[in-house]
Amino acid sequence: MPRRTVPADPSIGERIRARRQLRRWSMRHASARAGIAHTTWGRVERGELRTDRYMIADLAAALECSVTDLTGRPYTPADRAAESAQARVEPMWRALLEIAPDEPPAGPPLPWPALAARLELLDARRTQSDYAALGQILPDLLLDLHAATHGRDARAALVALVDATNTARGTLRALGRVAEAALAAERCRQTAERLDEPVPLAVADWARANAASGGGSYRRALTLTTRAAEELRHHTSADGALMMLGMLHLSSAVAELRARPAIAIGHLDAAADLAARTGEVRSWWMWWGPTNVGIWRMGVLVDAGEPGRAVEVAGAVRPDVLESADRRATYHLEFARALADLGGSRDREAVRALLTAERLAPQRMRTYTSARETARFLHDRSWRDAGGSALRGLCERMGVGG
Repeated sequence: MPRRTVPADPSIGERIRARRQLRRWSMRHASARAGIAHTTWGRVERGELRTDRYMIADLAAALECSVTDLTGRPYTPADRAAESAQARVEPMWRALLEIAPDEPPAGPPLPWPALAARLELLDARRTQSDYAALGQILPDLLLDLHAATHGRDARAALVALVDATNTARGTLRALGRVAEAALAAERCRQTAERLDEPVPLAVADWARANAASGGGSYRRALTLTTRAAEELRHHTSADGALMMLGMLHLSSAVAELRARPAIAIGHLDAAADLAARTGEVRSWWMWWGPTNVGIWRMGVLVDAGEPGRAVEVAGAVRPDVLESADRRATYHLEFARALADLGGSRDREAVRALLTAERLAPQRMRTYTSARETARFLHDRSWRDAGGSALRGLCERMGVGG
């Protein structure tokens, strides 16, 4: 059977150029709106400068478009798993519409043991970052948990629905569906409000902040994480509170980095202190502890323009202690981004790290803008020396490169 070919997806630089030309703006005018030098804008358009999440948000604001207009997400590689995952977005979105707090359940609640078994399956599939399977499980599960919140197992169902809506948020964001992810985060918050317990409320605001930052709204993300952390500090003895306080610090670090980098590092340090107290733990579809804090620190340092320090941190992080395919893959992606920014002799290592990330979480990495743009950056700069056929194959699977 002949292998399917994937047309190369336009780069972020190409999309930026097209948006600018559509408005008939000069490069100097557009760059002035973004507050950057026109030479920097030109390098971005030509693919000579790898963009980070903050620059993309700034450029989108300057061009009066959404972040996804520039990143091009969602992107569907030509494999059945990715196509299946994207095909399940519509059922997930419809289920999220139908579990509004004022919407009566569509049917009677199912016995709790049957729901519990499906929740275990959900947890197994999200540990593997299997978005196609999650898309199959979530729509019906969301509706059934919503019905169960009106039955005798209401509290257990509400806790599970907070978790499931957060899972839907993460799945939809990974598939590039920013608006649908924001709806899932709002449903998470509405469910947590019915519980009215401090840790689920913090989980929900963390989910809302994550959805906001996914759309480039870092100011909104910081508002949510700051408020949630202040409230949670009054309840640190609650189960899971220290973990959630640490996760809020990590999200605050990302939100603060562009405007106040010293404050961002302070949030990372606060998270590290909390992780030292809790050790490696897991709850609410989150992996928490020194390892995950180290992975977040690597990403922040790369975005702060300190790839050398990110590589140093990577040497002390042991991602294999985590069961999560996504978190282990993210470690290798952040390592690859740091190595790519260092350039020169580190390009070959960067390619190996990217290939490892793809092997661990293929559905995630083949659609993730950061991974795809790093692969494109390496391909355009030095693919013959850095990765040869391996890098070309990776770029083909991601739909990037020439």
